[in-house]
Amino acid sequence: MRSRKLRRLGTGAAGLAAVFTLTVPAAAAAQPPVPGELYKVQLLTLRCTNISESGEDEVYIKLDGGVAIPTSVCRERGTVDYSGVDPERFIFEGGTILPLELWEQDPDVIDPDDKLGVFELNDSRVGTTNIAKIVNGTDYAYSLTYRVLPLD
Repeated sequence: MRSRKLRRLGTGAAGLAAVFTLTVPAAAAAQPPVPGELYKVQLLTLRCTNISESGEDEVYIKLDGGVAIPTSVCRERGTVDYSGVDPERFIFEGGTILPLELWEQDPDVIDPDDKLGVFELNDSRVGTTNIAKIVNGTDYAYSLTYRVLPLD
């Protein structure tokens, strides 16, 4: 009985995916990067697959030593929506890396904030959704989805 339900769910999901594919126009193909060209980055989501502390992490993103995105709460297997952040806050030159540092805020003054790692964004796939990851063994894992766009 259980396997029959799973088969039905699988068939239903496949049918839904087929309808979705037919009704949504295809995304534009990735454009090759142009060295020296300026690009902006539209951040989409931060996925907190495995967090660094129990319960929740208070995370923020730094660029060039300053806070670029203020603190957000992210729970285990949770997602933070960054799609509303202005992409022109993140401008970089083609052929280079845009390093975004992920930090975990510690509210007490005795224990300093923890740098969890660096997302290294690049222009290898302009106009499509990209994923950058930070993984520290089995301790924690985060994924940042973003889209690189030409600077108008």
